[in-house]
Amino acid sequence: MSVPPARPAAVPRPAPAGDPADGRACLTTGTWVVDGRPDLRALRARVAGRVPEVPLTVHDLVTGGADGTEWGELVREETAAAEVEPGPARVLLARLGEERFLLVVVTTDALPPAAVLRWLLTDDSPFPAAGAGPEGPFADLAGAGTGAGDAAPELPAVLGAGRASGNARTLRVPAGQAVVRLGAAGVPVEAALAAAAALLLVRCGGSPGTSLVVASDSPVAVAPGVTETESGAAALRRAGEAVASGVPVPPEFRAALALAPGGEPEPERIGAYTALPVRVPDAVAHHGLLVLLEGDRLRVDHDTGLHEERAVAAFARRLLAVLDGLLDDRPVQEIDGVTAPERAALDGWSRGRELSFSGLCLHTLVEEHAARTPDAPAVLCGDTELTYRQLDEDANRVARQLRAAGVGPGRLVALLTERAAWSVTAMLGALKSGAAYVPIEPTYPPERIRHILADSGAVALLARRRPEFSVPVPVLPAEGAAGLPGTSPGVPVTPDDPAYVIYTSGSTGEPKGIGVHHRAIVASTAARAAAGPPPGRDLVLPPLCFDGAAGGMFWALTSGGAVVLPTETEAHDPMALRKLLESAAVTHIHAVPSHYRIVLQVADRGVLGRFSMVAVGGEPLGPDIVAEHLRLCPDAPLFNDYGPTECSVWATTHRCGPAEAAGAAIPIGRPVPGYRAYVLDSGLRPVPPGVPGEIHLGGPGVARGYHRRAALTAERFLPDPFEPGGRLYRTGDRGWWDDDGRLRILGRVDHQVKVRGFRIELGEVETAVRRHPAVTDCAVLLRREDAGERLIAFVVLGAGATASELREKIAETLPGPMRPDHITVLPELPRTPGGKVDALALRTMAISGQRA
Repeated sequence: MSVPPARPAAVPRPAPAGDPADGRACLTTGTWVVDGRPDLRALRARVAGRVPEVPLTVHDLVTGGADGTEWGELVREETAAAEVEPGPARVLLARLGEERFLLVVVTTDALPPAAVLRWLLTDDSPFPAAGAGPEGPFADLAGAGTGAGDAAPELPAVLGAGRASGNARTLRVPAGQAVVRLGAAGVPVEAALAAAAALLLVRCGGSPGTSLVVASDSPVAVAPGVTETESGAAALRRAGEAVASGVPVPPEFRAALALAPGGEPEPERIGAYTALPVRVPDAVAHHGLLVLLEGDRLRVDHDTGLHEERAVAAFARRLLAVLDGLLDDRPVQEIDGVTAPERAALDGWSRGRELSFSGLCLHTLVEEHAARTPDAPAVLCGDTELTYRQLDEDANRVARQLRAAGVGPGRLVALLTERAAWSVTAMLGALKSGAAYVPIEPTYPPERIRHILADSGAVALLARRRPEFSVPVPVLPAEGAAGLPGTSPGVPVTPDDPAYVIYTSGSTGEPKGIGVHHRAIVASTAARAAAGPPPGRDLVLPPLCFDGAAGGMFWALTSGGAVVLPTETEAHDPMALRKLLESAAVTHIHAVPSHYRIVLQVADRGVLGRFSMVAVGGEPLGPDIVAEHLRLCPDAPLFNDYGPTECSVWATTHRCGPAEAAGAAIPIGRPVPGYRAYVLDSGLRPVPPGVPGEIHLGGPGVARGYHRRAALTAERFLPDPFEPGGRLYRTGDRGWWDDDGRLRILGRVDHQVKVRGFRIELGEVETAVRRHPAVTDCAVLLRREDAGERLIAFVVLGAGATASELREKIAETLPGPMRPDHITVLPELPRTPGGKVDALALRTMAISGQRA
């Protein structure tokens, strides 16, 4: 084993209790290879004459281990002994030959190991005095261990694994021509490593101001920073200036990330001996991470308690990739920290397989099945069963009704989409008229319905029953289509025309509409068809104003299958749902996980045995549901779908198996055919595998944008930097790629949550709560408890106001799923020292109140 020389490094060991405040001294080690015949009698006498005594341990490595394989273990053992038997210093001498030996010095109380070395090898020198201890801005951190203390810099979570152990492991990866290139460029090694490390930490989600330590004879802390607008050469020059003006730190200071300077150390002549400092591999942890270049390899010593070797290896390879980018003088903003093999993997993971899909409109595909299989069942709901011929003819009558009312291409018509076969007819009728439809849940508060009608610009409201409240547009009753011809109105519609506008919760306090064109939803249904067997009878459990319902419904109708819609009673009464499952011969299910859980609980084995595919999405899927599904429906694939309304129902999917049932986090998988999924940082750069970023989606299913909100559309729908002419949607969801190329979701970058499949902006709920004049302060958050997810409103109310009055006010504007499950009245909201609402305190606070 080749052991590279190095300067002695300060290595503080955490106290056994792991708390430097317990009064135990910080331990520092230094290691040298010494040339010269040791006079053991004289050395023993010298250390024995010291009071308190300096223990001397002697090993003989002449017959084995002279290549350095045992050195790390010797250093660890000697340091461990110093922890058990505190003293000013300990010395280990391991003979490597007749005139060569390894010398290890462990000291305490800021006593430099090199000073003990000189005392030991010089006949007449006095025992050195301990230093005064650390001073200056790093005094409170010296010996505290990586990440300890409020000012200690933290590394990105992708590198962390646990608690400092004090034991080190050495890892080396090929560095190519890095040293040669640095020499040719005239860049100091430590400056180049500092610049590359600072940039890589930012690309991994770290802070641009993270401090690093250059671990030399006189160690200094530096903060190179990251300036995205400069060139690689400028970043290297600035890092050199930062190193030159670094802030001195105590030799025993333990850094989260340290860099060793380049160059070979010079041997020191001490009396009759020559001592060459060495950095022993697999010894004690000098720092959390210590990085240096050794010839044609990058070496990383890492604390085995803090960092997993796999993560360290990935860090080392990415560091070299960043260093190459800087030496190539690429713009900093273009350097992403992704290695070439990772880039190739990400490119494959990010793209669903090629997909060809029809260039026809959505309703035209349904018409084809009406012509091909006119008597096949198309829609089943309650006592109503429509064949494809009946569905097509009834939709034509609705289209003619709309045309007579002036509704046509370029217009929007709103629909009160109750759970009824008529709602499906109305949707197709709106499309056949050339218009796009706006589905509205009939149970919404009147004020919300009026807002959607006004905001969308819908020219009419199509309803099976006239609403009991006033609306700002003409109401077209369902019976108005009766008696009209059932032939097609023949209105020309193109795939680029809008098909529907679905309203979701808005962060500004008002719902926002998302416009989806025919091409997008056709591409989505074609991608669904590529993932599983075509539906026989597809039970669509979400409300029809929900885009998940559109996905399941149109997949069935464009594939020649039948849509099974539950009535309101069947959707909410488990026993009624059980009867529907028995009578409708359901083969496919589209649902949110919590609703599918009920299906598994109430359906008998015969019903479950008919399932051919189950697709769930809209909220997190629990492993218990997967386990129950695999137990009861082992032959039916269970897909965990992911996709916002802005991307036409779904964009990625993962087929669940035993691993997910065993409690593993359930991924959202890979892009469906035709789609693309990327995990990017704020600069739209790909982040390395395992590193969190924001999920961006592309492909033909991406919607046109937000209805009548050009600024918001420009903010969230972006030009695709990886696909000329393409567009990406910024989802606002945080996620990461695992090592198997599966996308995993972490949460939101904003304040959006999902409750029972409904997308909810907490800001909109807070706005509704604040409308009550007695509310002086409020905070709304989602809490996950044993009973499930609950939306909690914490409010400060003025004198005389009650929570009951507040519930009534909230019910005027918010639909049921958006109303807080609990309202807890507080005298004031807890706040952090900085004045922000203390979310942690609210998440752990006892709650009271009843569902609004």
